[in-house]
Amino acid sequence: MNPLKQILNKNTLSLFPKNKTFIQPIMKKERFPLFRLLIHTLVGYTYLYLLTGCSLFQKEETIRFGIISDAHQDLQPDAQNRLREFIEKATEEKPDFIIQLGDLSHGIGTDSILNVWNLFPGKKYHVLGNHDSDGASKETIIQKQGMPGKYYSFDEGGCHFIVLDLNYVRLNGNYLDFEKGNYFKAKKEDRDLIHPEQLEWLKEDLKKTNKPCFIFSHQGWCETWAGGTAPNGGEILKIIREANAGKEAKVIACFFGHLHIDEYKKLENVHYFHINSASYYWIDGEPLYSRGNMAEYKSPLYSFISINPKKRTIEIEEAVSEFIPPAPEKTHFPLADRLSPKITGRTVTF
Repeated sequence: MNPLKQILNKNTLSLFPKNKTFIQPIMKKERFPLFRLLIHTLVGYTYLYLLTGCSLFQKEETIRFGIISDAHQDLQPDAQNRLREFIEKATEEKPDFIIQLGDLSHGIGTDSILNVWNLFPGKKYHVLGNHDSDGASKETIIQKQGMPGKYYSFDEGGCHFIVLDLNYVRLNGNYLDFEKGNYFKAKKEDRDLIHPEQLEWLKEDLKKTNKPCFIFSHQGWCETWAGGTAPNGGEILKIIREANAGKEAKVIACFFGHLHIDEYKKLENVHYFHINSASYYWIDGEPLYSRGNMAEYKSPLYSFISINPKKRTIEIEEAVSEFIPPAPEKTHFPLADRLSPKITGRTVTF
């Protein structure tokens, strides 16, 4: 027997006892099979709706993506192996997409590490980092990485994702792309900037969507113990504040790399996640660590993140490594206790 007809026969009359005189004539006397099928279908769906408490077509959709940051090909000798472990895990896990938060390379060995990145068979996205164009132009890196632009957005499931580019240096009032290490010569207040055109684009992009939004950027604009935030990041905060001024918050969370730290903060009801480096933490001063100033992580750090718009949750899967000896100590680095070779697992609600 047709499953829908079984539902109808067993449950319709018990669900609608007062309508027995209405339904039975339709079932017994209707001479038009298509009309009868329509009635069966509508009543069957009504039963399933009441049984499950939700629409038949409304499924709980979780978006899950893999994330990695700051692999640093051209500086970290085993960067390709670290990335390969992530790609192999992602291929096994089959997330909806993967994304890297910048500094994949220093613009020299880009092709070789992209060969590893491109082994992932699914959707993949890039964020530009400050070091990606140390040895090349920004446009060259964009082309090699197959990016749609310096900044862009895309939809996945019921969510909207935005990729920003804060790799601008200000010279005589003009905003210039990071290119071949030109930002090293600029003052701190004149680099790691978002330019005015992109700010306007961000405003319009947020206006065009009614989906919950999540932003990716290499550099952050939320203050941390490690510093390193964008000097004009307040302009981004202002745009987020305006976008979230309505009944429902639009910007839910932001994900950053750059600082090589494991950090989380909630500011004005927006969740900010600093994703740790896949490779190391850099410590200025004496070269005391496993690779000079680089306190390397024994195993690569990366994570998988799940967003459930219906339950309104963001879940970060934990990743734990350890420092290759010697580990940083307060004797030589006063903030050593703030360092952590891990990505903390946590679930937050929005």
